[in-house]
This record gives sequence, C-alpha cells and structure tokens, in this order.
Amino acid sequence: MHRSRPLQTASFGTLALAALVAVGAGASCKKPPSGETAEPSASARTRSAAIEPKPALGREGTIEAIEVPNDRRVLVAGGEAGRPVVFLHGMCTESRPSLEAWAGGARKHGTVLAIDGDAACPDGAGRTWSTDIAALDARVDAAIEAVGAAGGHALDASKLVVVGESMGASRAVALASRFPAKYTRLVLVGGPETPTRAALPDVKAVALLAGEKEPQEKMRQGAAGLAKAGVETRFWELAGAVHGAYGGDGARTMGEAIAFVTRH
Repeated sequence: MHRSRPLQTASFGTLALAALVAVGAGASCKKPPSGETAEPSASARTRSAAIEPKPALGREGTIEAIEVPNDRRVLVAGGEAGRPVVFLHGMCTESRPSLEAWAGGARKHGTVLAIDGDAACPDGAGRTWSTDIAALDARVDAAIEAVGAAGGHALDASKLVVVGESMGASRAVALASRFPAKYTRLVLVGGPETPTRAALPDVKAVALLAGEKEPQEKMRQGAAGLAKAGVETRFWELAGAVHGAYGGDGARTMGEAIAFVTRH
C-alpha cells in the first residue's frame, strides 16, 4: 500500500515532496513431509501461512478464500462452471499445499473447493476431522452454495466429486456410505482403509491413488475389489510422492483421476 505525506514547507520557503514507500509481503507454504502408511504423525504435519482473500473468484492460477456463513472460510481454485470438486485434507494438515500441487490440473473439470477439518489439532498444527458425518454433509452443502454465489453462478451438487486425502479419504468414504445417492464420484488419495463395495453401495466411479514412495496395497486392493464388483475404478501411482504429497507430476495425474470419475 502506498502512503504519501502532505507537502511540507521548509524554513527557507522551498517545497519538498515526501518519498513514497512500497512494502510487499509474501507468504510461503510448506509441502507435507514424508508421511506414514495411514495418518500422518505430528512430525508429518504441515503448516501454511495465513490466507488472505483475493478479489476475483475464478482467475486462472489463483487460490482464493471465500467466506461461508457460520463456518470457516473455504479455499477455492475456480474452474469450469457447474461442477463442485470438494477436497478433504488429511489429519492435522492444511489444504493449501495440496491445492498448490494439483488444482491446476483439475480446473477444467470443475471448481475446486477445500473444506477445513472441523476440529483443532492438540498442538495447533493444522486441522483434523470429527466423526460427525451429518455435520460434514451440511458443511459441504453450505460451502457449495457460498462458492457458487461468490462466483456468480450456481454449482450443480448432482455433479459433485469428492477428493479425500489420507484421513480425508476416510471421511469421503463415510459420506458415500451415509448418503449414497449424493456422493457417487470419489477420488481417494493414500487412504488408510481399503474401500469396498459394501461401504460404497451406490458409487458410480472411484479413482484411487497412492504415492510411489508409500505403501500402495490398500488402494490397489480397493481398485481390484471395486472393479470386480462392477464399479468403474482405476488406480494411479503418484510418481516420486510420499504419503501426503503428490510428486512433480501431481497436477497431471490428479487431473486424469478427476476426469475419470466425471465421465461416469
């Protein structure tokens, strides 16, 4: 912000104009470090800098914070109008590092909005999730409505995709189990449980992903079991990635996975 001092009169009657000073500040975000096979431990948590809202929702390359009445703000990476792509982060982490890693590959498939966990972590590092799935479902609805209003167009909840990372993958499965007609397209990244047809009775398509440098058995077994049960499903490996990260080619890989579930 520029400030200008008023014109001053010197003792000898000469005029001098005060200097303009410009100050800029930038915030940095840390990528999730090496994680564990299920939920990240305290040493695997990430911290992001404070998030400031930006003025124009949907600008290419931006991640913006949008107010949601009676809830925490959501981060939004605006994209193609109509389809909400809801992201649920892992335990005691934050959404921004993940969105920075892959949202660019998802924009053409929908508007990405990241919901914060509803519980604080003991040491204040990031957010986590309670087991109140009905409350999470209501928060999803409120976020979709708020983001649609902020962008000047409605988002179609019938086209909803949920992307869950680690503990967020567990919550995505829980949503699809509790509200099967609503949550039918899932992208599960490094989930701690093997997804099954019994847990996902009406799911239309599931993309499963795991990092190259983390155990992949549960995601691979889930893909095989769901495919055998007649569900459209596919597994992707995130090249070079550890648990909670997406690797150097994460945007392309995640874009492919999201595109896969939107086709069904």
